Amino acid sequence: MRLRALVRKEGLLLLRDPHALAVLFVMPILFLVIMASAMSSFLQDRPPALRLVLEAAQDSDASRFFHDALRAQLPDSQLLAEGPESLPRISLASDFADTLLDTPHQGPLISFPAQFDRLARQRLHGAVTIALAQTRLLAYLEDSGALDENLSPAQRLEQVQQRTESHIDERERLASGDLGHQANATQMSVPAWLIFGMFFVALPMAGSFQREQQSGALLRFRGLGLGLRTLALSKVLPYLAINLMQFVVLLGIGMYGLPLLGLPALELEGAGSAYLLLAISIALATSCLGLLLAALARSSEQALLLGGGINIILAAIGGIMVPKSVMPEAMRHLAEISPMSWALDAFLTLLVGHGSLDDVAPWCIRLLLFAALAGASGLFLFHRRVQQTQWTTHY
Repeated sequence: MRLRALVRKEGLLLLRDPHALAVLFVMPILFLVIMASAMSSFLQDRPPALRLVLEAAQDSDASRFFHDALRAQLPDSQLLAEGPESLPRISLASDFADTLLDTPHQGPLISFPAQFDRLARQRLHGAVTIALAQTRLLAYLEDSGALDENLSPAQRLEQVQQRTESHIDERERLASGDLGHQANATQMSVPAWLIFGMFFVALPMAGSFQREQQSGALLRFRGLGLGLRTLALSKVLPYLAINLMQFVVLLGIGMYGLPLLGLPALELEGAGSAYLLLAISIALATSCLGLLLAALARSSEQALLLGGGINIILAAIGGIMVPKSVMPEAMRHLAEISPMSWALDAFLTLLVGHGSLDDVAPWCIRLLLFAALAGASGLFLFHRRVQQTQWTTHY
C-alpha cells in the first residue's frame, strides 16, 4: 500500500509538471519529425533523380546511342540538350563516333557544379562509364559485322545490354553487422530519437529527488519507517511506465504520423517478442541511470547539467545525432561504449535486418547489465544520501 501511494504521488507530480512532459514527449516527437524530414533525401531506398546536360558537338548514331544508354542507367533523371551552368554537363567531342575503338580511349568531359555532392558525382560517373562501355561495344560489333545493321536503335540497345548484363546471386545476412547504411530516414530517425527521449527520464527523476530532499519530504518518509527499497522503487517504477509509454507513442507516430507528412511509414519487421524485450531493456537502463544521476546530483542545477550533458554525450557518440555509418573508424569503436548505440543497433537489427529474439538478445543483455550496474550504484548512493539527510536539509 505504501509503495502504491508513493508511485501514485510520483505520477501526480509528473503530470503536474509541464516541463517534464515536454522533455519526455514533445521534444523527442519534434526531433523525430524534423530529423526524419531533414534526412529523407540522404537516407532513402533509391537515389534522387538528377538533372544534367548532354552536349554533342556533332549529332551521330553513336551519340544518340550513348544518350539512350545513359538514360537507361539514370531512368528517373532528365537529360537536357542545353541548360544553365548550375547543372552537371557531359560534353561529347566532335570526333566521338570516330574514336570509340581507339586504345587508349579518351571519354567525354564531365563538369560538375560546386554544389553537386560527392555521392551524386560518383553515381553520374558510374552511369557515364557503363553507357560509354556499351557504346564502344556497339561500335566493335558493328565494325566486326556481328550486329544486324537493320536493327532499330531500341533493338541495338537491347542487344548490347544483353551482352553486358550478368546475373549475380546476392545473399544478405541482414540480422548481423552494421545496418545503419541500409536504413531509410524513418528507420533511422524514429528509433534514434525514441531512445534519446527515453534516456531523458533522468532529468525529472533527479529533479523530483532534489525537491523532496530540499522540502523535507524525504525526512518525513524516513520518519514513517519506509525502507530504502520502497523509496527507490517509488522513483523507478513510475518512470519505467513512462518509458514504455514513450516507446509505444513514438513507434505509433512513426507508423501512422510520418506518412501524413509524405515520409515513409515505419514498418515493424522482426519478432514482436523482441520489441517487448527491447522496450523493457531500454526502460530499465534509462530508469536505473536516472536513479544513479538523482543520487549523484547535489542540486537541481547539478541534476540538469548531469542528466542533459550525459545524455547529449551518449547520443553524440552513439549514432543518434550522426549515423554511425558516416563516422570514421575510430568514432565507431568509441560508439560501442554508449548504451544508446546498443539500443539503436538492436532496433536496426529488427527494422532493417528482420531479426529475431535471438538476434537482439546480445544488445538487450548489454542494456540489462548496464541497468544492473547503474541501479546497484544508484541504490548504494541513494542509501547514503538518505542516511546523510539531516533536519537542516544540509548535506
